[in-house]
Amino acid sequence: MLRRAATSVRARAARRDVHGRDGSARARNGAAGARNGAAARSRRDVSTLILLRHGQSIWNGTTATFTGWVDVPLTERGRSQAREAGELLLERGFGDKITKVFTSELSRAWETASLAIAGVSDGPEIVRDARLNERHYGCVQGVCKRDATLLRYFGEDNVKSWRRSMHGRPPPLDESHPHWRAPPAPTTESLADCQERVLECYEERVLPALFEKPAATVLVAAHSNTLRALMAHVDGVPDDAVPSLHVPNSVPILYRFDEATRTLASRALSVDGAAGSHARWLLSSRNLQRLKSAVAPGGLLTRALFDALDADGDRSLTVAEIERGVRRLLKDDVVVAGVVKNIVRRLDLKDDGTCTMEDFERSAAEFADDMFREADVLAERAARTRREVNPDTPWGRVQSFG
Repeated sequence: MLRRAATSVRARAARRDVHGRDGSARARNGAAGARNGAAARSRRDVSTLILLRHGQSIWNGTTATFTGWVDVPLTERGRSQAREAGELLLERGFGDKITKVFTSELSRAWETASLAIAGVSDGPEIVRDARLNERHYGCVQGVCKRDATLLRYFGEDNVKSWRRSMHGRPPPLDESHPHWRAPPAPTTESLADCQERVLECYEERVLPALFEKPAATVLVAAHSNTLRALMAHVDGVPDDAVPSLHVPNSVPILYRFDEATRTLASRALSVDGAAGSHARWLLSSRNLQRLKSAVAPGGLLTRALFDALDADGDRSLTVAEIERGVRRLLKDDVVVAGVVKNIVRRLDLKDDGTCTMEDFERSAAEFADDMFREADVLAERAARTRREVNPDTPWGRVQSFG
């Protein structure tokens, strides 16, 4: 009986709304609903691309070697880095949202992808594609980058051009080379050659997956040069700056896209007026050590954050500018905003205070030092329990020319 009475009351109230009575309350409720709906749509209408370089391989580190298409495995440290990246994605709410994973055919990238999503229930499909393989380094694959014989034989300028330009190519390898692969594998590549095939894969496979369902999140686990080439395309980086893009091992890099327009949704962080990057790094005490150069005084990340706050470009920040900048960043990336808050907190500015680029960099360095100390403590604790053989040099002396 009471349920029927309540239903009757609701029905009469609904009829009053239809005929215009109690319209003001309905209008208020409607406006609130529209705002909530718009906010919900705004949240739903963003797709996320996550780029992840593989963890440390046996040819990374102190014996840095031209690896290219040579299929070397991860070190134990590299496997730990991949697991840490997955844990960080889970902590930040991305883990169970990943809808598809793309990786190369090389085991160091494939294993990184597998370890990173191991904690995700109903793990997404992992698609392997050779177009995401590392750049091919021709006849110098398997050679230490600082090998004295290599530098004498080819000349330091030539070696530098292979590593730090878009169009420099090492000499090709042939069937006599220990790391020869039959076609369709290339025999050598420039960074531009590598970018061409990476973008072909991106257009054909990654972009469709990014927009095939609402709020899709796609992970691409690959290599320093393939990800560098992809980031350059997404951010419109000029050719001469591409080789300098920083891609650390196993630090998730995020790009967010508006689903309706398929354009970048995050605000670009620029440095000294240059074209900015829309990328956001997921930072933690465990991975910040691998970003040390970016947060040091003069580092790209620190200067990009300062520029993001310096709305009038006068190279000085007021408290009001900082507050407005943090609000803008919160709309784009709460992690970046959190880093800025920690930096600013150390400045201890008064209401009428200002801070220069030097002040900001000094505070950022102090914040980073604290993070590095925490990372060192964690690493020391892990080392005490691991008791493993040093994985950096398991192969001994690498091949030299002679």
